[in-house]
Amino acid sequence: MTTVRLTQRRNRLTAVFLAATLAAGALAGAATAPPAQATTGSASGSDDFERANGALGTPWTADRGTWSIASGKALSAGSPGNNVATHRTLELGRSYTVTADIDIVASSPSGTEWSGIVAKVRGTTSLNYYVLRATTAGGTRSGQWQLLKMANNATPTVLTQGALTAPYGTRLQLSLARDGAQFQVTVRNGATGATLATGAHTLAVVDPARVGGYAGLYSNSGNLQARSFGLTTSTPAIAPPGAVACKPAGQYNFPGGSGEVLETVPVGTTFAGIPVTQRVLTDGDDQYVAYYNAQRGMTIAHRSLSAATPTWTTKVLPTTLGWDSHNYISIGLDRNRNLHVAGNMHNVGLIYFRTTTPGNVNTLTRVTNMVSASTENSVTYPEFVNRQDGSLVFSHRNGGSGDGVTYFNLYNETSNTWSRLVDQPLFNGSGSAANPSGTWNAYFETPVLGPDGNFHMIWVWRDTPDAATNSLLTYARSANLVDWFDSAGNPLTSPFRYGDADVVDPVPDGGGLLNGNAKLGFDADGTPIISYHKYDDTGRSQIYVARADGTGDWDISQVSNWEGRWSFGGGGSLDFKVIMAGSQVMSDGNIRVDFRCEGSPQSIVVNDSLTGVAQAPTPPLPSSVTTVRGTYPGLQVNLQTDLNGAAAAGGTWYLRWESLPSNLDQPRTEWPQSGSGIELVRIGVPEE
Repeated sequence: MTTVRLTQRRNRLTAVFLAATLAAGALAGAATAPPAQATTGSASGSDDFERANGALGTPWTADRGTWSIASGKALSAGSPGNNVATHRTLELGRSYTVTADIDIVASSPSGTEWSGIVAKVRGTTSLNYYVLRATTAGGTRSGQWQLLKMANNATPTVLTQGALTAPYGTRLQLSLARDGAQFQVTVRNGATGATLATGAHTLAVVDPARVGGYAGLYSNSGNLQARSFGLTTSTPAIAPPGAVACKPAGQYNFPGGSGEVLETVPVGTTFAGIPVTQRVLTDGDDQYVAYYNAQRGMTIAHRSLSAATPTWTTKVLPTTLGWDSHNYISIGLDRNRNLHVAGNMHNVGLIYFRTTTPGNVNTLTRVTNMVSASTENSVTYPEFVNRQDGSLVFSHRNGGSGDGVTYFNLYNETSNTWSRLVDQPLFNGSGSAANPSGTWNAYFETPVLGPDGNFHMIWVWRDTPDAATNSLLTYARSANLVDWFDSAGNPLTSPFRYGDADVVDPVPDGGGLLNGNAKLGFDADGTPIISYHKYDDTGRSQIYVARADGTGDWDISQVSNWEGRWSFGGGGSLDFKVIMAGSQVMSDGNIRVDFRCEGSPQSIVVNDSLTGVAQAPTPPLPSSVTTVRGTYPGLQVNLQTDLNGAAAAGGTWYLRWESLPSNLDQPRTEWPQSGSGIELVRIGVPEE
């Protein structure tokens, strides 16, 4: 039968807070300290499988493969490989021990009949977990054991392994114990109790999620017969904390205010079924807007600001948006002032246009390929950026999430051709020292030109299409986007592989790091400062800031103290609960870290020591800009700032439109068919 037991004890905890001297209520969710007493304890579960033949039954889930009960044992069928069944009553805490008493059987033993126990199993069809597995002798093979970290069912990283003396038919008792970063494994003879092997492994980075995931049984080829299973875990072993709660508390007198609407310019009508990034670019007398019209056609509009009556000239390009919010539009200008446009791509062939006459969008012509059709057949994330000499660089990913390759191309205005900026991709996600067979995709933020004249770039890695598997916040800088250096000026070797370059924060898979939600800024001295979110030691979502210390290390500070957690994951466009918007230095010397939480614009004010001073509502833009005007239920306001920053005439141009929120890239049956008005709004301080 299967049993579950819970026990509790009271432990005294001493808490050290990030900003003990803050005024009460300054940080949202941090007005009071947690109680000095916290309840901890343990929970246990077991199963002897002594029940009627048939399904495994409650509380087991056959996550992968076919599992059943036969003659008082749990059995796995022969396919597919890496079969997993999990005991779903208890999720794991920080410390746990998983045990099983197993027989390994085969009609013709070869010594590769791996069977064992799993822990911290996450996912559904694509499983990630730790596994202690063993095989007794067979064929020419002796007995062996391995502790693995398994990704996406099929990508193992060997943490530690060894041999054991176990003739075929030896009954085995397996034990996998973990306390924080420490693993301890034991393999015993199930009949005699004699220890056959022991091993230990220390994780380089403790999973900050700490809790969650299940334990269970494993078999790679249907050769497992489990006599018993046991589990003991620290509590709270439960699921992660509740929904993230990051409402502001207290106030802050932000210097400078938010400005006024100086000018409003209608552009046209845009598709409103989903949000997708659209762009405005002001270049001297020329102003361009790139958007999808109400019929979803990619549209480029241009006007001359010096004209007596500036009017828009529009060109609808031969490409139509579907339901994928990844398919944003990117635009850029070369040194001849010709416009380049790329967009409507998520793992599809290159979609790219450029003008032949500067300022004339009617001359936009499609170019099938830039450099090579073989590296432009599955494009996502197109971006244009100008180097300091004005030369135009284009970057894109080719390939899918988890195994994509990033290329940087350079445009030649004389020959009207593209070539590789460097002969090889900037990122190479094929293998690492710890996991040569692994694959990753680098998600990078467009390089930012800093006050020191260098481009600064940050990125994260992901090894599966699951957004929860982002890891390793990383940094590099370059004057020319060719030669790269770490934050201390030490040269780096590209292409960058997983774990290479300047690792800012080694957040592991499942640690609460998200591609696109780490933002780069600079402090008053021009030093790079990165704002991002991850899970804290208790599994709660928190905002952190990291600043280069000049030696190659980074000072990292948790600047929020929120309750709850945004447990994101899966594929497709996410429903963002937290959206990071970057940081800026204010005139009072403090740093403002901007973000949106559940749609509410907020800012955490950080002093020069990276200590949180306050969390308060962000100085609002004028209500005429931020208030939804449409009557269709569920509309939201979308804003995009000018790619060239503040306007020469004063203020900043914002592109404004309304749409329904993300739908995980799935079609809708109903949406505002007439679209939404799209307009430019210039916001600034009126001239006296």
